[in-house]
Amino acid sequence: MIRAFIAINLAAPVIEEIAKVQSALQEAKGDIRWTRADNLHLTLKFLGDIARQQVEPIVHALHQALASHPPLRLSAQGLGAFPNLRKPRVLWAGIDGEGLMALREAVDTALMALDFPPEEREFTPHLTLGRVRSLRGWERVLAVMKRHEQAYFGESTVDHVTLYQSTLRPEGAVYSALGVIPLREG
Repeated sequence: MIRAFIAINLAAPVIEEIAKVQSALQEAKGDIRWTRADNLHLTLKFLGDIARQQVEPIVHALHQALASHPPLRLSAQGLGAFPNLRKPRVLWAGIDGEGLMALREAVDTALMALDFPPEEREFTPHLTLGRVRSLRGWERVLAVMKRHEQAYFGESTVDHVTLYQSTLRPEGAVYSALGVIPLREG
């Protein structure tokens, strides 16, 4: 079985700006498991464990569904936490852009035919910066978050989505591309 998800990657300069703020957050020494900067991505759909033979049908379905979807211009801005800053479990950087919700719906719709149910939770576009293990040191982290609450990290043009395999390791997840699905050109 393969642990898989479908995601968007942002441009390197945007990730670099986010990583600078993430580094400032890390210096606050909270009890947080941080996402490596090279693993920062916007998940469109988490598939969970799939069989290797499902990869090709998934990629094919996404190719068909996204061939007419135009590229996106996404901006990365702001910091927050799920469910909130008082009881944080996940720290995030926000993502926004016209057409993003439609792209997410197209992915969901394409995969329903392959027995992947649509996501029930509301889609809140974000990059996961870290997962809070305990509130030890949280006051220091929160102070840094508040300083960067409205930080603007830049814009990215997105012209493809990627089907990834996630391999969990003690030092963190390792992602490998299983398929790259281009969005409509021009």
